[in-house]
Amino acid sequence: MATQTHNATHPSAFAGSPLAPVVIGVVGLGLLTWLGSPVLRHFEGAAIPWPAHGLALALLLSAQRVHRNLTAVLVLLSATLGAVFEGATAPRALGAAALLVGQTLVVVELYDRLTAGRHPLRGTIAYSRFLAASVVGVLPTTIIAHLTVSIVGPDYVPGWNIGHWLIAAMTSIIALTPVLLVVNAPPQPAGALRSLVSLEFFLLCAAYAAVLLNAFLHLGQFWIAIPPAVATLPFLMWAGFRFGVRGFCIAAVLFIAAVVTSAVINVGPFNIFGATVPERGRRAWIYLASLVGPSMLFPIALTEHRVAESRIRGTLAQLAAIIEGSGDLIAAVDRDLTIIAVNSAWVDEFERLSGRRVRAGIRMADALAPLPGDAADSLAHWRRALNGERFTVIREIGEVARLRSDYEITYGPVRDEQGVVVGASQVVRNISERRRREAEDADARRLESVGRLAGGVAHDFNNLMTAVIGYTEILQQSLPSGDPRQDDLRQIEKAASRAGELTQQLLAFARRRMIEPRLVDLAELVDGLTGLLRPLLGSGVQLAVRTDPTLPTVRLDPTQFEQVLMNLAVNARDAMPGGGKLSIELTNDLRGEQRGVRLAVRDSGTGMTPDVLKRLWEPFFTTKPLGKGTGLGLPTVHGIVHQAGGDITVDSVVGRGTTFIVFLPAAEA
Repeated sequence: MATQTHNATHPSAFAGSPLAPVVIGVVGLGLLTWLGSPVLRHFEGAAIPWPAHGLALALLLSAQRVHRNLTAVLVLLSATLGAVFEGATAPRALGAAALLVGQTLVVVELYDRLTAGRHPLRGTIAYSRFLAASVVGVLPTTIIAHLTVSIVGPDYVPGWNIGHWLIAAMTSIIALTPVLLVVNAPPQPAGALRSLVSLEFFLLCAAYAAVLLNAFLHLGQFWIAIPPAVATLPFLMWAGFRFGVRGFCIAAVLFIAAVVTSAVINVGPFNIFGATVPERGRRAWIYLASLVGPSMLFPIALTEHRVAESRIRGTLAQLAAIIEGSGDLIAAVDRDLTIIAVNSAWVDEFERLSGRRVRAGIRMADALAPLPGDAADSLAHWRRALNGERFTVIREIGEVARLRSDYEITYGPVRDEQGVVVGASQVVRNISERRRREAEDADARRLESVGRLAGGVAHDFNNLMTAVIGYTEILQQSLPSGDPRQDDLRQIEKAASRAGELTQQLLAFARRRMIEPRLVDLAELVDGLTGLLRPLLGSGVQLAVRTDPTLPTVRLDPTQFEQVLMNLAVNARDAMPGGGKLSIELTNDLRGEQRGVRLAVRDSGTGMTPDVLKRLWEPFFTTKPLGKGTGLGLPTVHGIVHQAGGDITVDSVVGRGTTFIVFLPAAEA
């Protein structure tokens, strides 16, 4: 959509033309006053011709605000010199030029106050105010001039007639000024109007010139005589409708030229009004003003309408692009709950949930038919919005056979300019992923809290066990070697040592254990552990190990990694009491821009239920029988992996086995 930059003092101020074109117009005004006065006077002996009023006002309106006073001075000098060269005395020439400039300045100032300098051709309101300012501004200055002439005497200004001057000034301004201002009129919206160089415009001008010659220059002997009104209005309307203000003004120039020429050379319809040029001219200018001035409202209104349409289309296109590009799901209905607008995201998500692809024009009740479990609540929410309520709900939507997801849905009424509710809108966000992340964050915070607690308890417990082992050793040394109590002390020391190992697991889970990270080739490390794993797993479990020789090195404590692999292998063995297959795979992995190693430990065991998966990383949680597990194996694995900067996930299905995926980032160079 085309726009225009205006004077910064007001958002719609008319900037005006540079000084150079205005100076050229001033020179043209002087030549018109000099050469045109003999045939274009509005009364006998007038020093200023008819067109000077409209030309002077157009120059002052076109001049930039900072150049307006200079332009007024130039107009005064040019009109004065033109009148002197034509034969008027210097006082009469100066007085007529001063009246001309005074009138136009009053009109310009009045118009500026009415519209803040808005270009007269920008809209119907601006043009109507221009016409009003012209009429109101010319009247007082003409009356003042008449009183002045009455005081100095009619001999000073022979032939002066207030009515003649008033008619000439007003009709000239109304007929000429808008036509001249089209040179610097606001630009038309791109694509709204056809080009003026088209064949249609050429045919318009040719046909209009022909009928104008017939109607005003008496060529009726060659063609059937056409009445002036019939020769004028249809072509002006054609030009305005097809080519806007500019086309109308070009056609108006042809009309003005034909009318003025016929009045000057005494042919056409104006020769019945008298033998003198001024008398015929006054009638001609009244005729021109009565047609060109009011008719100008038609193309201005049409252009204004097209500009508004173009602006609305542009705004709607921008809004459509914003809605379509939004990550939210957006839909709207009318009062009858018929869908009037949806974006692609809403349509795609609805199809994913229901298996049906909807479009605008479908009733919402019919669209929700494939979702019978959600239809009633959804329609109730839409009706609440149609009643003027704005609210947000969080719901789980979708059939169990397909996929149910959590959604945050904001409903709201849609109102017209009078505030009446004409429809309702819906903005939907799928928050399933957000809720999953929130749950994961909550679990992580809970595990962190438990880890802190476990770390503190482990330190205190380890100190106690150290004391127990120390005193046990003292007692062992104080007793004879054959004393039967030596066996009891050895059992105490053994239990304390096992308790110490338990504290090491707690410290590993809490990430407080002393570690010694270094660059490690995981493929080599896993190959070295294979020999230890086979007897640990037993003959009923088939072990398959696959490694990629192109793996990057990682930085971690190898002893801790051995503990990770051993814990996962033991858990897999316990999940396959009747035997099965355990596979260990090491492959390259890329997460975003982070390269790393992917360790997959997959078993064919019993799998885990969703409830067990939720509590998998909790310390002291175990599904094994009493005495068979401490519940610290997987929490320890979780702590070691995250301490190494990695990540661990699990996928398990009851009866189909479990897969643990460990990602460890590659070591930086």
